[in-house]
Amino acid sequence: MTTNTSFAPRSLTRLILALIWLLGITAPEAVADMPYPFLDQLGGASYAIATLPTVVCVGVGPNLTVLSASDLLPVGNIRLPAIVRGLATSGDYAYVAAGEAGLRIVSLANPSAPVEVGSIRMEAPGSANGVAVGATYAYVAAAQGGVVVVDISDPTHPVHIGPAVDLQGEALNIEIAGSYAYVAARWGALRVLSLSDPARPREVGAYLQVYEVLDVAVAGAYAYLAASDDGLKILSLSTPEEPSLVTSQPIPEGIATAVAVAQSPADGASYAFLAALDGGLRVISVTDPASPAEVGAHATPGRAYDVAIRGTRIYVADGPGGVHALDISEPSQPQRTYSYAVLSDAQDVAVEGSRVLVASGVAGLQSLSYEQGHLTVLDTLNTPGDATSLAVAGEYVYVADREGGLRVVSVADPADLAEVSAVSGPGPANGVAVHGEYAYVAAGQSGLWVISLSDRAAPTIVRTVDTPGEALSVVAGGEYVYVADGEGGLRVISVAEPSAAHEFGDHFETPGNAWSIALLGQYAYLADGSEGLHVIDISDPAAPEIVGSVPLSGSARDVRVHSSFAYVAAEAAGLHVVSVDLPESPRLVRSIPIPGSTTSLHAEGESRPAFACARDGGFLALSLKPGSRLCLPLILRS
Repeated sequence: MTTNTSFAPRSLTRLILALIWLLGITAPEAVADMPYPFLDQLGGASYAIATLPTVVCVGVGPNLTVLSASDLLPVGNIRLPAIVRGLATSGDYAYVAAGEAGLRIVSLANPSAPVEVGSIRMEAPGSANGVAVGATYAYVAAAQGGVVVVDISDPTHPVHIGPAVDLQGEALNIEIAGSYAYVAARWGALRVLSLSDPARPREVGAYLQVYEVLDVAVAGAYAYLAASDDGLKILSLSTPEEPSLVTSQPIPEGIATAVAVAQSPADGASYAFLAALDGGLRVISVTDPASPAEVGAHATPGRAYDVAIRGTRIYVADGPGGVHALDISEPSQPQRTYSYAVLSDAQDVAVEGSRVLVASGVAGLQSLSYEQGHLTVLDTLNTPGDATSLAVAGEYVYVADREGGLRVVSVADPADLAEVSAVSGPGPANGVAVHGEYAYVAAGQSGLWVISLSDRAAPTIVRTVDTPGEALSVVAGGEYVYVADGEGGLRVISVAEPSAAHEFGDHFETPGNAWSIALLGQYAYLADGSEGLHVIDISDPAAPEIVGSVPLSGSARDVRVHSSFAYVAAEAAGLHVVSVDLPESPRLVRSIPIPGSTTSLHAEGESRPAFACARDGGFLALSLKPGSRLCLPLILRS
């Protein structure tokens, strides 16, 4: 009889691995790469939109959201790993260009319960920006990675067909027409690919006489280019390999980012509809492609990024402004019929007790509840400016609203926000802190406002203090306030007598761009942009001194400190956790990737949920617990 000497060690190994899986145990070196659960996520900017007969698919930050085509009421939603940049629909499937997360394929067989069934990541330096779908292939516009071909004959098992088609420029969007694909390649202008062999497209032509092409649509024998600052360009495709300019039509406002072309059922005339960012929706008559003329426009509350047409409706992905449905029965007079509002452009968060408040840029101030792992919007107060920073004191929240100044809002009833008063001064209100009966506002190149709150119904500026840089944020600490002054570094302002506030102590610049400050004990923790995090001894406010620094990926924009940890919002790099138990030697413990651009956060240690503002990635609740750590010796025998 033969003895199997490897049985016991292998069985032990399997047992240990099973215990690791069941208990959530990981070796120390794996902690930095652990997935951190997002407890919940709301909103994000809308960059892409596509239609099916009864529903509209739209990107909302990292979400693919399904809306009813008739009234834009939500039907279903699925969260994806990255921001939705492009969309195409075919049959019961949505094909999602999700940036660094590549191509995601989502089944919409049950629109109320979308299910991701397949995915393909792009090879470096590719990032999925747009996608077009043919009979059995998807063509992904993969930025500097060119055009990637994916076999989708079985959408649940997509297969990458390589190599990618290398193009000059940055592939953003693709339109398929007949046996050709037309690629909007930004500074690479328009590239033409032959699909005579659909699995192996090859470049056969280009149109280069344009500064920047962001999108392309084809109708009949013409290509219509969303040409950035040039507006609409119309090309003849009589010879597809040699597109030739017919004419150009500039737009009076905005930047052309997307284009769709359709005939009006009413009169058979043809129109090009341009998404134009701050210019909203532009309508251009192209019945005679040689003589286009703008005949209508519609201002949108956000920034119009993408459009999709079905019948007599056009749907607009409006960035931070959400999604809009417009009736274009009379194309020259588009009428908005429905809107789907989103929590987007999340810029700052303040938490006090059960109240969660979010500064949401153009959307203003939003009040949320967080219960049993779920975020819910309770109320929205539209502010006149761009809500960017918050400070809570008692039953009031103070909103730094940029050009809208400082807004004082009652949050006594979180479901019924009520503005009490407002005050404006020189410069934009970028950041705010409140201490006692005074508010302090960082006002860009105008420095610091000192505002008396003795009468909250009529706040008054009692002093302004000039700073040499650009005041971006402020934190109050007793008789001193500390200003993150951009290139001006850290500024210390004495407010022992608020009406005579003045800069105090030594001139103190930091090596980067000072964005935000947190205080704990004798130390200030400064988020210094590309230079990471600095620990500054302020035991003598007249002579602050950097005692420790740690470089961080991304750009350090905000910092919160709790116990022996600093939590740093670092834009595209997400959230960094830094140990500061030894202030002279701060060290990065772990990083948490977050879809979008993380600019602000609230963290109270690992025992409580953290909240992160991710701008176009929306607003997130997440756990900071990395799990248990246990290192076990594993012995394997062959």
